[in-house]
Amino acid sequence: MARQLKEGLKYFSFDVDFFDDEKIGAISGEFGIKGEITAIKLLCAVYRNGYFAVWNEPLKMKLLKSLPGINSELLDQIVNRLVRWGFFDSSCFSSVKILTSEGIQKRYFEAIKRRKPKEEYPYLLINVDNNAINVCKNDKNVYKSTQRKGKKINNPPIIPLLDFSSEGIIPIENLKERIFSEETAWIETIAMKQQLKPDEIIKWVNDFFDELECIGENMKSLKDFKSHFFRWLKIQLKDRKEENNDRRLENW
Repeated sequence: MARQLKEGLKYFSFDVDFFDDEKIGAISGEFGIKGEITAIKLLCAVYRNGYFAVWNEPLKMKLLKSLPGINSELLDQIVNRLVRWGFFDSSCFSSVKILTSEGIQKRYFEAIKRRKPKEEYPYLLINVDNNAINVCKNDKNVYKSTQRKGKKINNPPIIPLLDFSSEGIIPIENLKERIFSEETAWIETIAMKQQLKPDEIIKWVNDFFDELECIGENMKSLKDFKSHFFRWLKIQLKDRKEENNDRRLENW
């Protein structure tokens, strides 16, 4: 009898700055420690399965048993916020209720690089073996491995990217150009609200784009970018204020 290929992970890497991430900071600010624990439990569920988990009633019931003080409605709220803030990919969740992200998939495939590849990998958001990027659709979007019985084929079928134009989701590099060419009024408004100069906000915006690039987020709508940036900026300014206060105390 053929041995079944192992799909999930027994353990996964955990970033020491996990709780400093603006997405988790936003979750913590709204839901407290319940939101943080839920995010970690969801990551465990995803990696236990592989690189994605289906958000359905069985998974929800299983989580509720291990999350005292959290009811079904609150759990749904936390999951929806995690999706909205980019912790999980919004296109996969909205179309097929799949919890995954580019970061999750990169860490998963790095962890299993010594394993024998499967024939199919559904719901992909990243390149696998330098092949086409697959994105979530209304049915399983599958990358079919070309490595069978030791024979490697160099020309796998290419699955096209989704057209996001109807949702206003555009590549980050295009979004950056639009922000600095067409959204000067928005920058000035943020500067006024935060009592900063527009040049300072521009620097923060550039830093935010750098952070998006670091976490592998390459598509975003203008509306989502603005709300995400504003939450992130508040966290950064709060941290800077606390650092300045600490310095004053040290010099007292």
